[in-house]
This record gives sequence, structure tokens and C-alpha cells, in this order.
Amino acid sequence: MYYRCELLIGGMTYDATNELVNWDDVEMSFKRGDYDGVVRSFSTKFEFTNGAYSLLLKEYLSNYLNSSATLVFYTRNNSWLLNEKFRCALDYSTFSYNDTTCEINAVDNSLASLIKAKKGTQYEYPVKEIKESQPLDYDRLLMNSDIKWSIPSDAEEPNVSHVMTAYPNAYYTIPFYMLGQLEIATKDIVEVFDTAENRFESTESLFGEYLFKNISDRDLTIRIKVKFSVFITYQRPGVSFPIYIRLSSYNENSKELKIYYQSATIQTFNTYTVDIDENLTISPGEMINFNIALAKSDPIYQNFPVNFKFNSLDTPLNISFSERGKSVKIDCISPKVLLNRLLRSITDKNNVTGEIATGVDERLDMAMIVPAESIRGLPNAKIYTSYIKFANWMSAEFGFVPVIGDEKVTFVHRDTLFQDTEIKDLQDSTSDLEYNVNAGLVYSGVKVGYDKQDYDSVNGRDEFRFTNEYTTGITLTDNVLELVSPYRADAYGMEFLAEKRGEDTTDSDSDNDIFFVGASLDGEKYKLVRDGYTISGVISPSTMFNAMYSQRFMIEANARYIGAFANALEFTSSDGNSDVTINGVSERSSIVLGNKLFTVGELSVKTGDLEIPSDLTGYIRVEKNGHIYKGYVKSASYNYGRPEAVKYYLIVKSVD
Repeated sequence: MYYRCELLIGGMTYDATNELVNWDDVEMSFKRGDYDGVVRSFSTKFEFTNGAYSLLLKEYLSNYLNSSATLVFYTRNNSWLLNEKFRCALDYSTFSYNDTTCEINAVDNSLASLIKAKKGTQYEYPVKEIKESQPLDYDRLLMNSDIKWSIPSDAEEPNVSHVMTAYPNAYYTIPFYMLGQLEIATKDIVEVFDTAENRFESTESLFGEYLFKNISDRDLTIRIKVKFSVFITYQRPGVSFPIYIRLSSYNENSKELKIYYQSATIQTFNTYTVDIDENLTISPGEMINFNIALAKSDPIYQNFPVNFKFNSLDTPLNISFSERGKSVKIDCISPKVLLNRLLRSITDKNNVTGEIATGVDERLDMAMIVPAESIRGLPNAKIYTSYIKFANWMSAEFGFVPVIGDEKVTFVHRDTLFQDTEIKDLQDSTSDLEYNVNAGLVYSGVKVGYDKQDYDSVNGRDEFRFTNEYTTGITLTDNVLELVSPYRADAYGMEFLAEKRGEDTTDSDSDNDIFFVGASLDGEKYKLVRDGYTISGVISPSTMFNAMYSQRFMIEANARYIGAFANALEFTSSDGNSDVTINGVSERSSIVLGNKLFTVGELSVKTGDLEIPSDLTGYIRVEKNGHIYKGYVKSASYNYGRPEAVKYYLIVKSVD
């Protein structure tokens, strides 16, 4: 016989070829799940009689549920030598028998089956167990901070906001109160306060009240804007003396006093307008405030008050600046290491390995995974993920899909699994040919990118790595293809988490998220990759990172796959900043897709050619009714027990 079946049981090998009852049901099949690698599978139910029946029953009666047996199938080659096709353990929890036969199922513990069963299971791993020995040197993102103050509006007089009473020969702070929610995006850079209306006898004591202080270890460039008018009166008509409205500072380190703005000498019974829009450099330890300096007058007049009526505040006091936080070291994880840890969890085996093809997409070669808890610097940080999340990230971001073997999973670019190479020519020896359009592969739109995030900071409006939507020009359906990465690449999301370092709370909505960055090893640390990507349309092009993971690059990685149903994509909308340009190309531009990987057509055909192709990455050629079809295997089944025609289901590459 061309086939051979053996039982391995009780330490012996038994030829059960002639005692396997259901030879007709023994099949080997090939199936391509989701336009990725072809998976091989075998029959799982077997029926035996005679000696094989007796051996299986004896094993059960002797060892009960601890029984063990293995089934091995061979085929003979042209040299009449046996080639093993597959082997499987038998599951005694499915064992049944009657007077003449017994039935038992195989344990379907193939790697593909285990992954299918557990792909959605979320695992958590301590980051310290799988991290790289070198950390990521996260050198931060330049962030805008903006603080506004207003003079109180509490006067009862019409057209008067506030009345302030002062006396000569003293200094007074002008009252300013902060407006709304503060936007101080970078920690440990500044302190800000309200200032009350208080009297001071000297310029040094004046800075017991201040609006703004540089608490960092470096100079800080700020922009300060304000415009208001004040009418000044004195209760002794005919008497006048100099008055100055000043923006001044005092440095607690150097004891230096500076005056950044001082009005011209103001006489009483006059209106004066303060109008400032200046860039200032504030040194470490320097604090600023607005104050009024009243010159000395004749002692007999010093007990008479001066009234300052603030008539309007056309421009609230506004101080803004852009700064980066201090660099922090963050644990990071190689995608390959994470893949292997997931496979070990799924299989409980150490001999199953995971590989990721290199040299195909430099964006993947430089990708490093960064768990949210590590970004926050939480002790005993963990990463939370599943195989399906990892696989969806690889597919959406890089166009990489898994090829699952017996003891190995290799992620390769999808294009490599659909080679322009003929692996079999069925010529015209076929029957029952049927062609149809796969409606599930026809889409009117494409959504690509990342889930939208809600930030507390207005800086987050600058983020562009959310979801972009495109139209394909197809109106036959409302199907939308989603290429959305479950792992995050938003630079601002990472920055906001880094800002939370040192906080006690651990219930952030983002704590379970996973980020990834483009980084390269530089000595004893990984550094963010910015070279090679010129970006505009963001707050800080020089400090922005992860430009290589924009939606446009995701589409380019999947271009030939999307090209199966569309020639081009037309941008329609974005959840984020759509004004971004990378390397001179706008993220809102239309995208021409070019050479398609295959078509939306599918072909089914039967053939008497029972030879199994050794390589399933190429196409099968079929010639029928004057047409030549080229197609990639979607599924096929080969029967070991009877010479039955093989039925191929092919993903059509072309029809000529």
C-alpha cells in the first residue's frame, strides 16, 4: 500500500495500516486563514479493529486515564522508502468501543491549534523579566505651557474693573489672579501664584509676592503679554509726585534685581496704558511680579491715599513658554522577545520559537516596545498583551503576518507569501471550475492608524497618530477595512505618561497600554530615531519622534494588499492633527497604491493531480476554456485513503 499507519503504544510499534477502518476520512488539508501563511492540518478522529483495537483497549484497561498512545502516518516515495507525514497523540478522554471496533480522537495540540485557541488570552509579564539590558533614553518632547492672570473685577463704578489704594513712599504689588485651568505641561520648571494687593517697604521684600518663578536649573525663555489702563488720582489736588508701574524681578540665588518694564514717570490725575509683548530670559531662581513704585513726597502728604482705577484689561496677563522635561530612562522590550514569551505562555514549551524577518522594513527593525507602566516609572512594572494584539500590530503597522510551522512562528511581510512564481501547472486537466468575486474583500473605505486618545492638555491637539479615513472610490458596498494598531505610537500620549512619573496613583486609563518607538542602540542606551524624517505642522519638529509610524507609512506597508480592491485612496478625515507633512508629503494627500498583490476573485477547481506542491508561496496555473488563471492556495484537501480528486480553492492573481 502507498500509505502506512503505525501505533506507538506500550513501548512497541504496531503496524495498523490494515486495521484502520476509516481510511477514507484520513485527510491532510492546507488553509490560508487571513491572507497570511498556509497552515497544515490533519484528520482528528480514527476507528480501529482487530489487533489495533485490542492494543488500545488493553492500554485503557491497564492505565485508565493515564493511558498513552501515538499514531504515525507515512507515505512511500518513489524509492519505496517511508516518509513520515504527521504524527499525533491520541486522547483517551474520547475513547469508546463496541464488540468489534473502537474510536478515539487525536489530541489536536499542533502549534496552529494552540495559537487559535489562546490567541485572545491576555497575559501579564513583569517587564524586568523580558526587558532589554539597555534602557531607552527618552529625551522628551518640547511642550507649550500657558498661564493667564486677570486683575480682579470687583469695582462698583461703571467702566472700572478694580480700585487700588496706595500711599507714597512704598511699593505695592498689583493683584493678579489666575484664570481657568493651568496649562503647565512640563513639571519642575516653574512655580506660579496669584498676587494680592500688598504694601512693601523695599524692593527686596516686594518679592515675598510673585507671579512666576523659574525653579529649574537652566535659563527659561518666556513670552509675556498684557494690556491694561489705569487712571490715577490723589486726594490732595495740586500736589503731584512720580509714580512707576513696573514689571520687575528678583533672583534669590544672585540677589540681582531687574526691571524688565517701567512706565515713564506718571503724574496723578492721568490715565496710563500698560502694553507689553516681550520675550524675556528668566534665570534659575528668578521671580517676577507687577508692582507700583510710589516716590517719596513731602512728609505732610504721605498719609493721603493715591487711588488707581483699573479701567480695562484688554489683554489678560499671559506668560507662555516651551520647554522639555528632563530625560528619563525607560525599560524597553524587543518585539521578538515579546513574541517568544507569548508563544511560551500559549504552548507551555521552551522549544517553540518565534522569529521576525529583518531587513525588510527598517521601521520594524528599529521598533522597540515600551509598556505604559514603564513610562510612568512604576515599581514592578508589567506589560499586558495577547498574541492577537501582537499579530494585529504587526499586520496593521508593518504588513507582517505569521507563518506557523510545527515548532516555529515566523512573522514575514505578506508580500513574500504571494510570490510571482509558478509552483504547479494543472494545465487543462481540471473539472468543476467555478469563479466568484469575494465580496468580503471589497471595501468602500479604509480606516488606518490608532485609536483616538483624549488628553487633558491642549498640547495634545498637535498629535496626528490617531485614525485617518480614506475612500477607495468603490460604491458597491459600505464595507470598511480597518488597519488599526492596538499598540500606540502617539508621542504626546507617551510624554503625558512620563510627566506622571513620581505620582502615587496607578489607575490611569493608559497604564495597561503598550507604546512603541523607533529607536537605535547607541552604546549603553537606546535613542529615539529622528534622522531621516523631516516633519512640519507640529509644535516642535526638532523634538517630535515616531514620524515613521504615521498612517501614510502604514498604508505603504500594506499597499499591495489594499491594491487588491483599490487603485488609490482619497483622504477624507482625521481624528487628530491633519496639517502634518513628513519628508515633503502631506498626510492628507491621496495615495496611489500601484501593483496589486492579488485580485478579489476566487477560483475553485478539481484535479486528479494528487502531488502536493512543496512550496505554497507561489501560484498554481490553470488553463480552461481559453483562459489562463493564476492563483494562490487558499485551501486544499488531500485524502490518504482513496484516490479522490483534490479540490483547490485559489485566490486569483490574474486571468488572461
